[in-house]
Amino acid sequence: MAIPRLIRAPFRRQPPDTGAAFAAWLKTPAGEQLLAEERRVLAEALPRLPGLRALQCCAGTPESLLESSVMPLKWTLGTQPGVDIIARPSQLPLPRQCLDLVLLHHSLDFEDDPHLVLGQLARALQPGGALVVVGFQPLGLWGLWRLFRLHSSKVPWIGRFIRPHRVSDWLQVLACEVEGFDSGLYNLPLAGSMRRRFRWLDTLGARFWSQHGAFYVLVARKRAAVMRPSRPRFSLPQAAPNVVPVSMARWRQRHEPDATE
Repeated sequence: MAIPRLIRAPFRRQPPDTGAAFAAWLKTPAGEQLLAEERRVLAEALPRLPGLRALQCCAGTPESLLESSVMPLKWTLGTQPGVDIIARPSQLPLPRQCLDLVLLHHSLDFEDDPHLVLGQLARALQPGGALVVVGFQPLGLWGLWRLFRLHSSKVPWIGRFIRPHRVSDWLQVLACEVEGFDSGLYNLPLAGSMRRRFRWLDTLGARFWSQHGAFYVLVARKRAAVMRPSRPRFSLPQAAPNVVPVSMARWRQRHEPDATE
């Protein structure tokens, strides 16, 4: 009996100009609002991650979000002009275990193969290094807004909006342990007077659905490999020492002094 072939639905391929479109959207009032809130959350998380070398993978903006990091060496990677390394995160041109921190800014939302992206970045992290993932939260008001624009061909609504628990499962497979999670921006993606009209959502969301904002920040750490001494599968039998049984009475006669002496 032939085993049927496993059919796996591939990830939807993004248009080739998605990066430039997302970079342009980040300059709109809604995009600037998103970046400001992401910088605020990252300013609390990044200073707690020590190390030497940090890399930011940019889906859109070439601006560095690593200002609050204490690491002295910082680079940006992306396909837009203005980055330090022009490359895709799925084709990372870096050796193994050369980074202490990787910041993934919405790359999983817009890359063609997010599994491959995480695999490449985990390979470049040294044991004990940190991987910070920033993505759109599908379980918030922005995710609900996206459902009404499901057939839209505009960014950011064509992004994947991957659930953070799903990303956490992928990281577990790559030997990365999730250490922290945060979210932010609870208002609707509006601008001007419409945004001010719904300002009460920021206070309400921060109190009642604090983990379901417009975006999430997930901090994971690559587990260090533990060296365990290997045991041989078999061992040669060792000869047991020859033991001659001697009665207790004879042993006492040989070793105890004579009572008559």
